[in-house]
Amino acid sequence: MGKLIVISSGKGGVGKTTTSVNLASALAKQERNVVLVDANLTTPNVGLHLGLTKFPVTLNDVLKGEANLTDSLYIHPLGFKLLPGSLSVRSFAEINSRKLKKVFDDLKEMSDYVIVDSAAGLGSEALSVIKLADELIIVTNPELPAVTDAFKVVTVAKEIGIPVKGVVLNRVRRNNYDLGLRAIESLLETPITSVIEDDKNMRQAVYRKKPIIHIRPNSHTAQQYHLLADRVHKGEYERRIEELEAENSFLRSVLRGLGFN
Repeated sequence: MGKLIVISSGKGGVGKTTTSVNLASALAKQERNVVLVDANLTTPNVGLHLGLTKFPVTLNDVLKGEANLTDSLYIHPLGFKLLPGSLSVRSFAEINSRKLKKVFDDLKEMSDYVIVDSAAGLGSEALSVIKLADELIIVTNPELPAVTDAFKVVTVAKEIGIPVKGVVLNRVRRNNYDLGLRAIESLLETPITSVIEDDKNMRQAVYRKKPIIHIRPNSHTAQQYHLLADRVHKGEYERRIEELEAENSFLRSVLRGLGFN
């Protein structure tokens, strides 16, 4: 039985899909049996990141009961299987999201890891995926709005009993405007497993429709995704920085003022 790992974020545009694609690619490169699922049913982007836009059968078709799961799986040249979402707006109609559990259970039976790119935020679409996760990895940027939204996801996940295993901190610029690693880890009470610096090559990767671990394999960014894959496989989400002190009182007071305790 494989493990279902959901990649989530509090808001869009922080690098969630990029993380999903690179993590799946890194695990496949380590010869793991991986299925990458685009479970962002309304606005799927995984196929676009991989240069694939036309699929005869998608996850949407499976959830509507119009296709079998095996017909919706595609073998990607990078070594993982892909279960895409549909780019058609009309295909979202009449989807039974309750069938997701059966789909995910079947995928776990046939793989080592099921990496799921979920919808951002905490809407019904995102929650239906988060609730089925074996583990949750949060992607955020080191900016107060993004971290605040990530905090909401962490809080809800803990309330429903889903383990939040790590945080991928994306687009780190290391300037005076970014929140510090200590502050973010303390606020989210979750280890930062990967620090992805703001990398100009990331836009090139999207343009070339290949994960950055393949177009820039020796880059610091690629190394961080491989490190994340190692931690996922070993189940060791150790902290990147020393044990934190309670130095985040300002951020917590802001969140309390917004009604988050």
